[in-house]
Amino acid sequence: MVTALVILSILFWIGTLIVVPIVVVRLPADYLTNEESASLRHRIPPAWLYPYLIVKNIFGVVFILAGLAMLVLPGQGILTLALGLALINFPGKHRLIQRILGQRRVLSAINRLRARAKKPPLEKPPTPA
Repeated sequence: MVTALVILSILFWIGTLIVVPIVVVRLPADYLTNEESASLRHRIPPAWLYPYLIVKNIFGVVFILAGLAMLVLPGQGILTLALGLALINFPGKHRLIQRILGQRRVLSAINRLRARAKKPPLEKPPTPA
C-alpha cells in the first residue's frame, strides 16, 4: 500500500511538472481580470455536455487532492490546487482563483514561467473591496 502511494505521488509530481506549466503558459494574459468565462460549454454538443462536466470535475478533484498532498510532498502544490479549482464547477470559483493566483509570490512565479515562454505576464487581479 505504501509503495503504491509513493509511486502515485511520484507520477503526480512528474505529471504536474509537465501539465501545470503548459496550462499556465496557455492562459490568456487577462485571465485573472476578465469576468467572462471562456468556457468550452458553448462549443460542446449538448449530448456530450454532462459527460464532459463529469470528467472535468473528476480531473479537478484529482488535481485538488494532488495539490493538497504536494503542500507537504515535493511538487507545485499551490499551482496544482489552482488548476484543480479551475476545472471544477462551483459558485465563486473565479474569485477564489483570483485570490490564490493573485498572491504576489504565486503571480511572480507564474509570470516567470510565462516570460520563459515569451508570453505576456498575467494581469494582476483587482484587489477585493
